[in-house]
Amino acid sequence: MRGASVEPHPTAQTGTCNASAGAPIPTADATAGFYAGAPVFTRFEEITEAARYVPVPADWVLGLADVVSSTAAIAAGGYKSVNMAGASVIAAVGNAIGTHEFPFVFGGDGASFALPAEHADLARAALAANIVYACEELDIGLRAALLPVAAVRHAGYDVRVARFAPSPNVSYAMFSGGGLAWAERQMKRGAFTVGPAPPGSRPDLTGLSCRFEKVPSARGTILSLLVAPAAGEATAEFGNSYSHCSRCLPIPGMRGGPSLPDRSM
Repeated sequence: MRGASVEPHPTAQTGTCNASAGAPIPTADATAGFYAGAPVFTRFEEITEAARYVPVPADWVLGLADVVSSTAAIAAGGYKSVNMAGASVIAAVGNAIGTHEFPFVFGGDGASFALPAEHADLARAALAANIVYACEELDIGLRAALLPVAAVRHAGYDVRVARFAPSPNVSYAMFSGGGLAWAERQMKRGAFTVGPAPPGSRPDLTGLSCRFEKVPSARGTILSLLVAPAAGEATAEFGNSYSHCSRCLPIPGMRGGPSLPDRSM
């Protein structure tokens, strides 16, 4: 099954860039073109290499949204509504700020993103409208949060970003540092909460499409393997384990490969 997508898709740079894991945190003067200049890598196995990521600017904010009780909703057959609720967050925020050229991840039942602080009010309004849209149109509960990147670093975590470009025409934001995972935990505890907009509010979902297609199983079972570091931060040991695991997974005569990560490493 293919999930939801937001058009237009971001365009990737070609080539592979390197960045020091100890790179200085960008200041406000450097935020305008930050994501456009974020390191790009083209080999999937490079996602665990810390040197591929650069710190998100200190004056940025993180936004998150998550479908409440998504497991139960999916079990009840509501997977399309769950996907739509999550993807609508990215469409709404991008339309609100006038561009989709910002780092975001779509997790199936939610989404996370990072933006310059100057877009915080627009992002908050988009999230608030999405909560109402999910409730009134999709009959799904959606929670959301918005917090400064500085709060993540104060808690001892980080938010770093790079771009994975599987082709010259598309790239996906990759996050590391454990900051998104920490922020999601805080959101589920009720911190940094974004409240709902007035009843009847709707986000601008222009460009959002949900195209679902069943993926046939070649041998009767489709197995998805989720690999995450126990401590919330990818280490060299985790990277080595992941690389070894990914090399062992392919089965001769079968199509497929590792799927894209959607959580902070």
